[in-house]
Amino acid sequence: MNQPAAASFRDPHRWVVFAVICLIYFFVYFHRVSTSVIVSDLLRAFNTNATALGFMSSMYFYIYALDQPIVGYLADRIGPRRVIAYWSMTAALGCFIFGMAPSIGWASLGRALIGFGVGGVYVPTVKALSQWFSEKEFATMVGLLMSVGNFGAVVATTPLAWAAGTWGWRPTFFLIGGVTMGMAILMLAVTRDSPSPTNTDARQNDTIRTPAPSLARNTVTILASAQFWLLGTLFFGVYGTAVTLQGLWATPFLMAVLEIERILASQLNMLIPIGVILGAPFFGWLPNRFSLNKAHTLAFITAVYTLCWLTILLVFDRLGIGGYAALFFVMGIVIGGFISTIWGIIRETTPAERLGLTSGILNPAPFLGVAAFQVLTGNIIDQTETGRVGELYSLSGFKSAFSVCLAGALVCLVLSFLVKAKTMRDG
Repeated sequence: MNQPAAASFRDPHRWVVFAVICLIYFFVYFHRVSTSVIVSDLLRAFNTNATALGFMSSMYFYIYALDQPIVGYLADRIGPRRVIAYWSMTAALGCFIFGMAPSIGWASLGRALIGFGVGGVYVPTVKALSQWFSEKEFATMVGLLMSVGNFGAVVATTPLAWAAGTWGWRPTFFLIGGVTMGMAILMLAVTRDSPSPTNTDARQNDTIRTPAPSLARNTVTILASAQFWLLGTLFFGVYGTAVTLQGLWATPFLMAVLEIERILASQLNMLIPIGVILGAPFFGWLPNRFSLNKAHTLAFITAVYTLCWLTILLVFDRLGIGGYAALFFVMGIVIGGFISTIWGIIRETTPAERLGLTSGILNPAPFLGVAAFQVLTGNIIDQTETGRVGELYSLSGFKSAFSVCLAGALVCLVLSFLVKAKTMRDG
């Protein structure tokens, strides 16, 4: 281990960096699902339909996905601290535009800027954690970061519904924008990047270094891997349908099927991110503790996830509050398990020299999945004959839309059995 890296691993400033990043990352997950509990407010404010609303919400995910290669490159060039701060300022601007939006078009622009801004947090954070924390500490710190992020998703349910009902959704987003701007300024004011030992190492080892494969060659190698496309498709389908439910339709669906108020519906929706908080570390620990095959674990998780969608469609009108509470909690656990397990497979089956690039190319897949499923389900709901009932949509519309989500989950279940360990190392 080189001296600069060893020094940064002992530097207490790393905890300042981690704490500020956690505060910022909280809002990444918050914005990911924040539109679900204000659907009725947005429908009323913009006099719009489900297709337009789905498109507006999906802008976060399209722009977030396209953002990943840019922020990965800039994190290497100018350091993660400045990327996180500058992109967070953009997210704050998006919050202000969203809060002031006079039309669904302006709201879509605000949502796009939010997606662009928060898209500059995770990849630079991974780089920062790798610089400030040792290899043994790294997985633990990423796990803690994910827990903070999912707590943001929890706050985006009932607490956000309460704030929107008390102050209005527009002032609430002004407040969120102000806090986000404050966090970005705090990042610049109190943190610093860890000194990178890369150049020093290169000079010291110049006589024994072998040329690294080119970016183009590594990219071709990754894209030629069948395993890469399998995992990307699984991420697209499972994460896309999961966040479409949690982030857009769960609250209005529960209000319609259970005939309950928004606050109670958002409390039930909150059980999904709570399940993720518990499921992600549990399934990260379980395979290692009992030497389980991660590919088999992934297939089991995907099967349970598919069963959850099947349950919604078959007995959606007979579950009751308790049934949906249990179902959403289980759904959250397996979603968290899916995320930790699939990244574990990626790390185990990808050569170290291509791990960062592979992650950057793969990372857009889940967000493109969310964007696609949100627009598709919104369009299906709009096409349902019975249409809107008051401020909400009919159960037949939700049932048709959720049938597509079940189909996506079933495809992913079949593909999960094709995932093999070590495949990407051979490519």
